[in-house]
Amino acid sequence: MNEPVKLRALIVEDEGMTILLLQRALSAAGYEVVKAVADGEQAVRAAHELQPDFLMMDINMPRMNGIEAARLITDERPVPIIMLTAYSDETLVKEAISAGACAYLVKPVVIEQIAPAVRTALARFEVLEEVQRENTDLRDSLETRKLVERAKGILSERLALSESDAFRRLQKMSRDKSQTLKNTALEIVRANEIFT
Repeated sequence: MNEPVKLRALIVEDEGMTILLLQRALSAAGYEVVKAVADGEQAVRAAHELQPDFLMMDINMPRMNGIEAARLITDERPVPIIMLTAYSDETLVKEAISAGACAYLVKPVVIEQIAPAVRTALARFEVLEEVQRENTDLRDSLETRKLVERAKGILSERLALSESDAFRRLQKMSRDKSQTLKNTALEIVRANEIFT
């Protein structure tokens, strides 16, 4: 029987005791710690190279802080991030969330808080990803609808067809070319632009 795949964590923290605590808690919760790094620049490189499933990252670090590192990491590849800080400042929390943090822990971190924070971050990230997919699908659907309407109008005008006949012609062209309605509509719109 196959063992379930362990989710892989990258720890970004400059305090040795906190690193050990996080490694112990994550391993006990069934996660694999792929690496621990001590500053934001190393975090950006490690996230790029190792493609972890989630990060636990301190906000205050040398060379590049966690918020800036989180922005760079999530710009390249969205990933759940649990931010760690010694401060419970509301402004920091807002900055961390806008940078891509899905959860937030205040130091000193209690070992019992770590696994629930990771589960919360993973769940919140999944919800955000689903919303993003739905938005993308909706945008694509609206774009397709606009293109189809324009293509129907062009066919109606050029071939003196009713709207329903123009739509059927568009559908037939799509089937004959084995392509989506959107692509066929786009071809018609582009061709019309050339000839006008």
